[in-house]
Amino acid sequence: METRPGCPSFSQDDHGDEDYPPLTAPLAPTAASIAPFETRHHPPVYFYNKDAAFYEFTNFSAHPVYYKGKRYPTSEHLFQSFKFIDDHPDIAERIRNCGERPMLAFDEAHRHQECVRPDWRQVNVEKMEIALRLKFTQHADLKAMLLGTGDAELVEDSPRDYFWGNGADKSGRNELGKALERLREELRHEDDPDYLPSVRRDANRFSVQDLTALVPNSNGANRFSVAFTTGSPAGPRTTSNKNPTLCEFCQSRPKYQKHPYCGRTCASEAAKVCSFCRIKPRHGKHPFCSKTCAARASGGV
Repeated sequence: METRPGCPSFSQDDHGDEDYPPLTAPLAPTAASIAPFETRHHPPVYFYNKDAAFYEFTNFSAHPVYYKGKRYPTSEHLFQSFKFIDDHPDIAERIRNCGERPMLAFDEAHRHQECVRPDWRQVNVEKMEIALRLKFTQHADLKAMLLGTGDAELVEDSPRDYFWGNGADKSGRNELGKALERLREELRHEDDPDYLPSVRRDANRFSVQDLTALVPNSNGANRFSVAFTTGSPAGPRTTSNKNPTLCEFCQSRPKYQKHPYCGRTCASEAAKVCSFCRIKPRHGKHPFCSKTCAARASGGV
């Protein structure tokens, strides 16, 4: 199988990101998806912690999922595998077989971040819905638990995730909770052939700050990629023409408060690539990809 350029064969070290906004900075409220009930008669249901109620609603709960005849230890294993299953099935298989603990699947996928399908940010919610539907239809107790929440708002009370959860300041998009609510409504009417969903997932699932970073893929396929993930720029990025108010990595979105990047996504990507050429991955723990870039950065070449 042909490997997409830029996919490293080695693992890369994680970088601290506690000081940056998780995933997508909560710059402004967005209508990425809408929960199906406007007037609710039940209090919100919060889930996240392992020792708290409704932990089963997280992808980390110990409920195996079967997809195309294969067993995945948790829905997290399946969700992470979806990032690679079409273009890099070997990586998807490693994730499926990496162990029973969901964190192992998360870590294994993170090691191959450069090989994630280029349109992942467009299809991630759809893939999450597939994983959730399989999980809650293959486990009758989970289906009953989900339906038993009535019309309550379902909230992943994650302090770190502003996309799937509600974030530390409760301003996050809570996409996981909304996906569960859509699934709940679907399951509630699964025996009604005339049923039409009251609310559908919005086709535009991006934050406003995501849109300017999307460009057509050069191979002509019906996919899109984030501008900085692929390509062969003419040369290294320089600071002479940079707008000081824009993210230092993507140069398309405003910086988040006093941080040099617009969000955790760019902060994470910037930490992976050479500090000089901004194209090749860093060599181990070094900030540059090679001695050549290191010398150029110091003015030695």
